[in-house]
Formats: sequence, structure tokens, C-alpha cells
Amino acid sequence: MTQPGAGPRRRGPAKAPTAPGPRRRQQSRWWLALTGVGDPRRRQGLMRLAVMAVLVVFAARLVELQVIDGAAKAAEGQANRMVTTVQPAERGQITTSDGTVLATDVARYEIQANPKVIGDKDAIGELIGPGPAKLAAELAPLIGADAATLEQDLAQADKTYVRLVAHATQEQWDQVSRLVEGYIQQGVDPGVYASKHYVRAYPAGTLAGNLIGYQYETEESKGAKKYTGLEDELGHQLAGKAGQTSTEVGGNQQPIPGGKVVLDPAEPGCDATLTIDSTLQFEAQRLIQAQVEKTNAQFGMVVAIDIPSGEILALADSETPDPSNPTGGTNSRALENIFEPGSTGKVVTMAMLLEGGYATPASQYTVPDHATVGGQSFVDSSGHETYRLTLAGVLAKSSNVGTVMAAQDVPDATRYDYLKRFGFGEETGVELPEATGVVHEPGVLPARDGDPYWDGRTRNTVLFGQGVSVNALQATSVFAILGNGGQRLRPHLLKGWTCAEGGFTPAAIEPAEPVVSEATATQLVAMLEAAVDSGTGKSAQVPGYRTAGKTGTSQMFDAGGQFYVGSFVGLLPAENPRVAIGVYIIDPKAEGYYGGTVAAPVFEQIAASAVDRLGVPPSTTDPAEMALEW
Repeated sequence: MTQPGAGPRRRGPAKAPTAPGPRRRQQSRWWLALTGVGDPRRRQGLMRLAVMAVLVVFAARLVELQVIDGAAKAAEGQANRMVTTVQPAERGQITTSDGTVLATDVARYEIQANPKVIGDKDAIGELIGPGPAKLAAELAPLIGADAATLEQDLAQADKTYVRLVAHATQEQWDQVSRLVEGYIQQGVDPGVYASKHYVRAYPAGTLAGNLIGYQYETEESKGAKKYTGLEDELGHQLAGKAGQTSTEVGGNQQPIPGGKVVLDPAEPGCDATLTIDSTLQFEAQRLIQAQVEKTNAQFGMVVAIDIPSGEILALADSETPDPSNPTGGTNSRALENIFEPGSTGKVVTMAMLLEGGYATPASQYTVPDHATVGGQSFVDSSGHETYRLTLAGVLAKSSNVGTVMAAQDVPDATRYDYLKRFGFGEETGVELPEATGVVHEPGVLPARDGDPYWDGRTRNTVLFGQGVSVNALQATSVFAILGNGGQRLRPHLLKGWTCAEGGFTPAAIEPAEPVVSEATATQLVAMLEAAVDSGTGKSAQVPGYRTAGKTGTSQMFDAGGQFYVGSFVGLLPAENPRVAIGVYIIDPKAEGYYGGTVAAPVFEQIAASAVDRLGVPPSTTDPAEMALEW
């Protein structure tokens, strides 16, 4: 019980507060010192340190980008902005020997537009470019387009490329570029550009179109240009070397004003000069076409060779194609079609007889119109009384029977050897693909009816141009060999090259190859002159010039059947031959089919043109006496 006046009862001494221990006190002080809690100056210092650390990192990175890797990074960025375009090389020209351009490159332009630039606006919506409507109205008359349609094309703001003209002419682009330049002078990019390219043109039309070839593309070529004819065969030097232009562009793929431009210029191709004479080629094409139509023939061919050089002055076909609009085949039939030479092939036999000492021009033969030799019957082209002919007379009368009789002592191997000597069955070496013809080797091919391929008949038919085949250039080259004193020169179409880095360089020509002696060639040309003056080739005589040559009537075999070939091959002037010309009419159906009738008159006209073009003076001497009979 509590007594009165007494204070509250104490139960024990009061417990003093517990002071923190040493470890707790130490941690608190460290934290306060570190964080600066309660000390504004310390907090500010820490913030400064943090900011400085960040700035140091940024600065280090900037030094790395701008100093250490600056050049590399800048180059990488610029490379990513560079756009490279190919600059096509201008292909070399092909011209005739007298400068007529047969094939050339013509500059064309693909005119393009960038709709994003044309309709570009600034931050407040004002047009920076010219705008589709205004530009379309100005461009349409220059490029021959409809203004409304053009405006729709130019208004495609989501595109950076629209092709306006694929192959604009130089004149068109000049007009458009003046419009573009006007905008640029006002400080406006009109967004219209052009890329230059070339297209092949053939300004001479059909002239030598059978030789030149043409340009074409296929799905397989994927846009790459391909060629035929001489365009293809001479393409390695005509083509040149393409270049390229690298331009720095911005995000809209437009060139950056003052940006980097790297130019690797294209190298133009070399110009090819052919041996073809444009006037003579034109005349040959015109005359052979007229004769084909007159005789209702399938086709015709003409070959003219400059004898001292081997240059082909004309290589013409009827129905010559136009390289600008090619239809059907474009390679020369004078090289691709083969046929039996017929009686023009007798000159090889005559050369063999003279060179081998088997006969002379005056050797004598009694020649009926038919004879049996080795169990085989041979006839002349028409019946006649028995002739008493010299070897020159056998050639002038074009007697098959007399030719076989004169060569009976000649072994088969020798007959074959002379055919090969004169180039039968071999390429001439001309700069175009050619069919070589066929000369079977005696006794080598499989037997026919139990006998070697050169049986008792074939070994004799080859003597008068049957059982073998040639192309028109081969057949004409035989006469060029004789006119060149028995020396064989490779007939060729390329005269030489003219390149940008130098002047004219003549084409390399192989040296002449002896075939028969000059004496044999001279004797045989005299015999051929008698064949024109007194034999089957009278229609080939060129007024004022001594003419040597030989008619031929033979056959051609192809998938369409068997056809006659009327031909005449000759030389003039006979006393010093300058040009060899061959005329071949395939399958004539009117005016007859003998060479003296359908081919010799064409020879006369072309030969007259040839000596005029070459400046050959008329003959001033008479031919030597040549006995044809005895």
C-alpha cells in the first residue's frame, strides 16, 4: 500500500541507452565520407568527375575515329557513296579500200529522270525541283512524248529512276541537255540525266553485206552484243576496251555537287580497212543480180582478186543482205557453197601435164566425141566429128575426151598431188569461215562396188573437174596462181588496221608459195587466151584487152537436188595478168546453162570495170600464135 506523500515506487535503476559499437561507427563514417551525404561540395565534386570521365571516353573515341582511323573511315564512307557506271568503248569502223564506211558506231543516249528530285520540296512545302507538270510540258516536244503521259511518269515520287528514251539521237540529247543546263544555271537540279552508249550502223546498206555480218542479241547472251561475218572475225581489234566512271552520290542517288568523280576512260577499237573496192563490189553485186534474174537462176557469185597482192577486190552474191535489217543467212555463198568446178578445173590437169613433162601445148591428139578408157565411157558436151587437136586445142574446145586421153600416163598419186597443190580441199586462208570442198585421196576411202573410191571412172573425171568440189574463191584462186607466175598468195579481205595510238598498219601477209614454174604458168595463160579468142569463151573478150580464161559447165549437189553451174574464170590483161575474176551462175533455167552463155558475158562487164578501177592500160601487143589443130 502506498503511503501518503510518497512518490512513485522505483523498481530499479534506469537503463542507460546503448552506444553504437566501434565497427558500426566506422562503416557510417566511411559511407558519409564517400557519398558526401549532407556535404554539397562533395556531391558537386563527384558529378564533375563523372562528367569528365564521360567526356574523356567521347574524346578518346573521337581521336580514334578522326585521327587514328580517320582516313580509313572516310574512305570507307566515300566508297559506300560511290556508284560506278560502265563507259562503253566505241567500236572500230570497217571501210572499203577507197574509204567507203561499211560499219560504224553511232552514239545514242538513254535519257533518264529521277522523280524524287523533280518533285522535291523544302521544309515548308515549296518545290525545290521543277515539278512534274512543268518539266513534262518542256520535255515532251523534245523527245517526242505525250505530255500528259510523261507527267504521270515524272510524278512517281517513290522512284529514283524512270527511262524516258532508250536510244535518243545526239540531236535529241543536245536539245534536252540545253534545257537541263538552263535549270542548273538557276541553281535547280531538274533530275534529268543521260547515259551514253553506241549502236552499230551500216551506212552503205547492202554493199558487201554478205561479208560484213551484223550485230544481234539472244536470250542466252543476256544483253551482250554478238556479231556475225567480219564483224565477228575481226572483233578482237574492233571491240576496244570499255572504261568506267565512279561518282559520289547522296541518299537520293543523285551526284553530290563537288563530290568525288573517278574516270577510267574507254579505249576505242581499231578501224579495219578491207581490200574490197566499193565501186567494183557494187558493180559485181548489180550485174550478178541482174543475170540471176535474167536466167531465172537460184543465185550467182562473183570473185575478183588482185593478182600481185592476193587482195580480194570483190566478193559478191546475188540477193545480198542488208546488215541493218538481216534476214536469213548473211555469210557469203561464194565461201559457203561448194560445187564441181567442171571444165574450169581442166587448167589443173593442163598445168600437171606441162609441169610434169607429159605434154606441151603443141602435143597432138586424135579426139572423137566419145571414148572408152579403162572400161568407162567418156563423152564431150556435144557430138562432133573426130578432131585433130593439140593440147592447146583440147583446152580451147574444152574436150573431156581429149583431156582424159592426154593424161593417161599420169599416176593417180600425181593427179591427186596437183589438185592439192592448187588448193582443192583446203581452206584458202581468207578471214571468213568457208567450206573447203572435197578431194578424196585415191584408194584410201572405203571401197565402192568392190573398187577403191578413185575407181576407174573417178580417177579420170577429176581431170575435167568432176568428182571433186570447191567453193567459188578456191576456183578463182587457181587462175590467180597462174596469173602470178605459178606463185600462190593467200587471198585476203583485210588490208590493215588504223588504231588510235598509231597510223595505218598493213595486215600481215604470208609469203608466196610456188605451185608450178613460171614457164608452165606462162604457157598455160597463153593457152587460156586462145580458149577465149578461138574457143568457148569468146563472149568474155574485153575490148582493148587481151583476155585469158576458161568456161565451165558443171554440177552442184545439195539437199534440194542436182543443179547445173555455168561459170567463167579469167585473167586480164593476158600478157601481164593483173586481175583474176570468176563468175558462177547456179541453176540457170533460161538462156541455157553453159558457162560461155550465162557467165562469160557477166565476166566481160565486171572485168571492164576492174581494169578501169585499177588503172590498167589497154594491151599493146598481140597474142602469140597458138596452134589448136594439127
